[in-house]
Amino acid sequence: MQDAAHQTAEALTHAAQATSDAAMAKFGFGVGVSGGSTMVISGLSMNEFGIIFGMIVGLIGVVIQWYYKHKQTSAEIRVMNERNEREAEEHRARMGMY
Repeated sequence: MQDAAHQTAEALTHAAQATSDAAMAKFGFGVGVSGGSTMVISGLSMNEFGIIFGMIVGLIGVVIQWYYKHKQTSAEIRVMNERNEREAEEHRARMGMY
C-alpha cells in the first residue's frame, strides 16, 4: 500500500515538473519573439536594444533587492521589538519581587 502511494506521489512530482518545464519553455519563446518583434518594429539596432534591455534588467534587480532588504529589515525589527517586550516583562517581574 505504501509503495503504491510513493509511486503515485513520484508520478505526480514528475508530471508537475514536466508541466512547469513546458510552461517556462513557452514563456521563454514568447519573450524572445516579443523582444525580437519589438526591436524590428521600432527599428532599434542590437546596441540600442541591448542598452534598453540592460537598463530594464538593472531596474528589475534593484526592485528585487529592495523588496528582500525591506523584508529582512522588517523581520529584524520584529525580532528586536519582541526582545524588548520580553526584557521589559522580565524587568517588571524583577521589580515586583522587591
